[in-house]
Amino acid sequence: MQAWTDGDLETEFEQRLDELLAELCPDWRHPELPEPYRNNDRFVAYNRRNAKRLHLGDLLAARPEVAAAVADRLLAVIVCDEDVSSNKQLIHPLLVALGRRHVQRYLISVIETGPEHKKVCAVRAWYWSQVSLVYESVEALRARRPTPTSRAADDEVADLRGLYRIACLAAFLTCRHVATREWLARGFILKDEYYPANLHDLVAQARIIAERDAHRYKDLLAKDDDGTNMAQLRFDGH
Repeated sequence: MQAWTDGDLETEFEQRLDELLAELCPDWRHPELPEPYRNNDRFVAYNRRNAKRLHLGDLLAARPEVAAAVADRLLAVIVCDEDVSSNKQLIHPLLVALGRRHVQRYLISVIETGPEHKKVCAVRAWYWSQVSLVYESVEALRARRPTPTSRAADDEVADLRGLYRIACLAAFLTCRHVATREWLARGFILKDEYYPANLHDLVAQARIIAERDAHRYKDLLAKDDDGTNMAQLRFDGH
């Protein structure tokens, strides 16, 4: 995980987890790995962090009022979490407890002003913070016709998606770490119509960078629409 950062987020992530676990469930202990797995120190540490994240996530999902009470500290944990899939275990309880706008505003603020290694975690967390557009059938998915309710929920945070796009664009231009830039490139689009006129020059600068390394940024160069990446089919007929 250190290819894109000079910071030690694994240490900070676990320390922040430990503080919350000690307060919320002081008697809990993570399960020990059996032999021969415990002989691999890196695997043991990885498994230990996963167990702590999962236990805390389950606790907060069951008790939204607790998640709300420790929200600021939990948000700080999330932007230290390098795991692109398991990080949702802490994000989902916060979405329930605080609402999507609160969580997304925080992630945007980290991309705007946080250290580069935490910007990457914020981009990864943003994926799970998005609205999931719901489709009634495969045909509706192909035609991009989500249910009105899910479309309305996505429209409610369209302004934040715009701010996120601008934050990623600006961070991309100031970042000099290539692997970090690759993650930031996932958060914006190279089309003027998605930005106010005073930012079109920044879009042009970003396009120059992308075109100079077209293989690395091929997805950014090919991107022609900007919206939620989350979708699901509904099979319950309701």
